[in-house]
Amino acid sequence: MGKERFTINPFPALALSDAEKKQLLELGRTIIEANFERDDPFFKGGRKVDPRRWKLSKEREHMKVYTERPEYVGADAMTNPNSTSKLPAILSVGRVEGKLDDMMYGVVNPTLEEMRIKASYVHDFDGAAVLSTIVRPTEEEPFNSVVVKWMEMDIPLRRTGMVQNRDYVYLECTGFARTSDGGRAGYHFLHSIDFPQIPKLSDRVRGDLSICGFFRQVAPNVIDVCKTGLMDPAGDMIRMLAVPVMTEAFLSPLRYVHCGQMRKLTWKMEKSHAEARLHGAPNPGTTCVTCSKPSTGWTLGKSASTCKCCFRVLCSGCKIKKKISIVTADLALSEKKITFCSACLADASTSSAADIAATQIVENTRKNGVVRSVASHSSSSSDLMVSR
Repeated sequence: MGKERFTINPFPALALSDAEKKQLLELGRTIIEANFERDDPFFKGGRKVDPRRWKLSKEREHMKVYTERPEYVGADAMTNPNSTSKLPAILSVGRVEGKLDDMMYGVVNPTLEEMRIKASYVHDFDGAAVLSTIVRPTEEEPFNSVVVKWMEMDIPLRRTGMVQNRDYVYLECTGFARTSDGGRAGYHFLHSIDFPQIPKLSDRVRGDLSICGFFRQVAPNVIDVCKTGLMDPAGDMIRMLAVPVMTEAFLSPLRYVHCGQMRKLTWKMEKSHAEARLHGAPNPGTTCVTCSKPSTGWTLGKSASTCKCCFRVLCSGCKIKKKISIVTADLALSEKKITFCSACLADASTSSAADIAATQIVENTRKNGVVRSVASHSSSSSDLMVSR
């Protein structure tokens, strides 16, 4: 991913009136609620996929991706028979290991920096820009956001000049839906919208999408996932090229928890470094922090490693490397393998994603002097109260 594909916005600033923001909030609320009312009985019914309607397209770990059969003509068909592209609707269902809050921390990405970091872990798009922020995450609701975005997806054979990349302008909403029994379901919603201020680009083809995913904690370390939608890349010629790209995108929930975990680890590391800059780093010690092996017994010529969270010494057998993504001061995305000890990794893993996200919001607000401004009508977009 070239740096300029994320740092250069191809469009002018998008200024939305209060009326337009209210309209977009209502659009998101209405469609998310409709999708949730359709998803709830599917979840309670055990996620039984009708083979007459859905054809298995891809499978990985505990996730399956289906495409709607073109001959299916049921009243609940999602594919538009009048579409010129005739691309099928897509359904992904399965289970993912982890905590729901960790997953939502990996999903929410209201700023360009967070979009870039998420993309480095999830690989769900290839270029992006934030066009307008309607609802920002708050300390009380750190996973709630409503943002207008632009993204680009690379299409195979684009370098031949025979096809052009597809781009999308869309409304993205993240947050929680409330069930009638008081439970939570995380949601991630993307829906194409048009603005005269955001014209089509000459070297890309503007597509349409409407995708809604729901995530529920069904066991202490198990998350149920269901994601449905349509991604129309606008053009019949690339149909065979587009479907594999689209189905791969529907496997992205497999990487959301990892993204959330790495964001927590990054925050822990940055917090430790900030404290070290103020008060100095602690004594690294002379024995491995994990196995207590003395440094005198280590292989001659090999320098000692230190955990980048606690700064304690690690032997070669105990050090654990994790690839961490950070946006540097010059706006470059840095992806480096960094050494940690098992104790710091466990501490980050079990830390509350909601607490860390809330703390980050408070710190960023204080550091940047940003006044949290959310339209007075935005409260209706926070928790969707679904009565059944």
